[in-house]
Amino acid sequence: MKKILLLTIALILSSCADNSMSQRDMNLKVVNTFWDNILTENYQVALDMLHEDLEFEFMGICTICKKYDREGFEKDWFMTVIPEVLPDGIVINKVNQMADDEWVVTTFVGEAMAANGEYNNRYAMVMKLKDNKIVFFQEYQSDLLAETALFKKEVVDIE
Repeated sequence: MKKILLLTIALILSSCADNSMSQRDMNLKVVNTFWDNILTENYQVALDMLHEDLEFEFMGICTICKKYDREGFEKDWFMTVIPEVLPDGIVINKVNQMADDEWVVTTFVGEAMAANGEYNNRYAMVMKLKDNKIVFFQEYQSDLLAETALFKKEVVDIE
């Protein structure tokens, strides 16, 4: 009888256990939902993953390297800058990803045609999450490639 009682208690406790997702796993789910949708017709799903206090920065020293808030990311960066410099779009392929309870870093290889030929850049996307939304986002890439491929600038030797 004692064994049956212990078994019953154990079953009740295990059924009441918290089966919720860890914060790390939730962060990965949010970020992967963003990446799975941002370059599709379902881009609004991706934009819904952004926190109202979003800070986005396209890192480096280049013509389009600057900071944007949530509204600027959507209206200026995503709807204006990207279509202007990559009118045929871009394909990004995930290479690696790491996460913890606050941050997710994802690396990608991109393939696109730009004004001056191929724009096959490599990216490190660094995202911080708050309230299960992306609140901070830095996009690292080769700013030299951005300048030469997107804006037809030349690299010259200095003698």
